[in-house]
Amino acid sequence: ILALSALPAAAQEPFPTRPLSLIVPLPPGGTTDAISRAFAARMAENLRQPIVMDNRPGAGASIAYAYAACVAPDGYAVLMGINSLAVNPALRQDLNYAPMHDFLPVSLVARGAFVLAVHPDLPVRSMADLIALAKAQPGRLDQASTGVGSLNHLSGALFQRRAEVTFNHVPYRGGAQATADVLAGRVPIIFLAILEALPFIRDNRLRALAVTSPDRIPVLPDVPTIAEAGLPGYAVEFWQGLFVPAGTPAPVIARLNQAARAAGGDQALIQDMAARGIVVVASSPEELGALLARETGEWAELVRTTGITAAD
Repeated sequence: ILALSALPAAAQEPFPTRPLSLIVPLPPGGTTDAISRAFAARMAENLRQPIVMDNRPGAGASIAYAYAACVAPDGYAVLMGINSLAVNPALRQDLNYAPMHDFLPVSLVARGAFVLAVHPDLPVRSMADLIALAKAQPGRLDQASTGVGSLNHLSGALFQRRAEVTFNHVPYRGGAQATADVLAGRVPIIFLAILEALPFIRDNRLRALAVTSPDRIPVLPDVPTIAEAGLPGYAVEFWQGLFVPAGTPAPVIARLNQAARAAGGDQALIQDMAARGIVVVASSPEELGALLARETGEWAELVRTTGITAAD
């Protein structure tokens, strides 16, 4: 009788009672990792448990996603999803996970934008100048990206489609080498996360032509959006959001969401991220789920019409 009466108490054991891990689909050192660490530190304070970073880069983030889909659905392993969760189903035919089926949304974490930047030696001073030059030299201007199917690659593909120009895509295995070659003048054009681009813009090693967000970025107030610079309706933002494996209990998701919302309200974090061009934006699970569904459809359409494949 005593044993049976203890079952409800055990079933209602508070969550969490031990450290958590945060699965990050990119290596340490980049924008995604920096945001993940800062946000996780605030969540850990609310949860009163450490959150250990678990970076699992590779295969367009699919290594991390496939792993996260198979962990125990108990809330102790949380995935930091990014836009590639919406892109990969259209881009890759070999996925062993289904984002809309294998994961449950917890909360958005942050949004950010890219800046369309060029090496200062390129003879353009505005986005209109770049479009004119690209039309005069079709396929001769190189655009660096952090890899085929990466969001800055797709940002460039969408730009080319809207502007009716053609760049020569030069993919790299990560952002460090791509940025280094643009800074060296070997590749003139890049869509670079604002957090990463700011130091180079400020010391005039990159020239900012426009930002991909719907609205101007406070840290670059004089740089127009791509939409206002001549391509109405263009908008691309990268986002990060927390997901757990399907089957995770609703009370656990609710507790994680509560911790995410507390982290998202931390004024020091908000101000720190704003100085880097990042907006901290915790949300409901439903809002994140709707975002994933919408972008899955939008990027599938772009991939279909441009013919981009992971093998490019």
